[in-house]
Amino acid sequence: MVSPIYRVIIEYGYRKKGSTRRHQFKIIDTFVTTNNVELIKKNKTIRQRILRDTKTKHKDLDILFKNIYVEGQYGHTNY
Repeated sequence: MVSPIYRVIIEYGYRKKGSTRRHQFKIIDTFVTTNNVELIKKNKTIRQRILRDTKTKHKDLDILFKNIYVEGQYGHTNY
C-alpha cells in the first residue's frame, strides 16, 4: 500500500534526564509518513535521529518538542 511522505521541521530541546540545566535547542528537517503531530512525537526513528544528531553518549535524554511544522506532502512511498 502506498502512503504519503510529508516534510517536517522539528524544533526540539534536549538534556540528560535528571539534569537541572535548561534544554539545548536545535532544529531538524526530515521526512515522515504521517502528518499527525502526536504520532511524530512518539515515532521511534525520529527519536533515534535526534539522539544521533545530538552526538551524545547518553541514551536517556529528556527530549522536549517545541514546534513541529508539517510543511506539506512531497510524494508517495514505493512500498
